[in-house]
Amino acid sequence: MTVFQVNPADMASASGDVGDAADGAQGHGSSEHLDTAGAAIPGADSARYLADLGISWDEDVEAWADSVRDFGDQIESASREAQGADDDTGWRFGGLFRGLGEG
Repeated sequence: MTVFQVNPADMASASGDVGDAADGAQGHGSSEHLDTAGAAIPGADSARYLADLGISWDEDVEAWADSVRDFGDQIESASREAQGADDDTGWRFGGLFRGLGEG
């Protein structure tokens, strides 16, 4: 049998930290900076790719932030489910033991 122990406060903290990481990354792409750098190097064949690189980076950062937020939501959901199962089991055992005490 596998033992699975959940500390709801720790899970809530982890979920919050994950959300903070996503918030911190979002909106901090590099497309504007790379576009500026590309414009500062006129005539270079590679410079025109800097804007594309920046856009790709921005999209990857946004996708990562969305993925991290989804992970934080999954942590919250798992915590709620585990807490609900624990509460339900405690209620059932409490009823069983109360019933034994009456006999």
